[in-house]
Amino acid sequence: MKQQETNPDSLIENYLPADYYDSFSKELHNKNAISTDEFADIVFNQLPSWIIRLLKVRNCIIKPFGLNTNRRITDMECERNQHEIIFGMSDKHLTFYVSLWCKVSEANSQTLRITTIVKYHNRLGKLYFFVVRPFHKVIIRSLLERVEKRYKLISLEREAS
Repeated sequence: MKQQETNPDSLIENYLPADYYDSFSKELHNKNAISTDEFADIVFNQLPSWIIRLLKVRNCIIKPFGLNTNRRITDMECERNQHEIIFGMSDKHLTFYVSLWCKVSEANSQTLRITTIVKYHNRLGKLYFFVVRPFHKVIIRSLLERVEKRYKLISLEREAS
């Protein structure tokens, strides 16, 4: 897994410039390619319990500041094409966008990429993301690993049926 730039054909380019940017990718080697919808489902709807617990702690901490804790990222789709879905949300303190990008690179090989951009609106946004950033990077890397493992299982099930 590597941190890198986005692809020039990525929709996330339309949301730059940003105060913070990262992009992590993973190569999958399967006979069946993962779709953007399957990618989003595994990343956002099948979270491991440790991430769910972290999000609950975060929500308890930020709720007194009047920040929104009730919206699901999958309800915040901004844009999509055949290879990518952009999710985003704007709040008092910051705006963020997440790109889930996947494309077949060669036979039985596919690149998955999660890109995050953040735009701060005030000092609270900078402070919030300063605290969140180390967790963010660990979570993104973990999610890409999880997608690879889950999708291998899904591919085996498809081949067996």
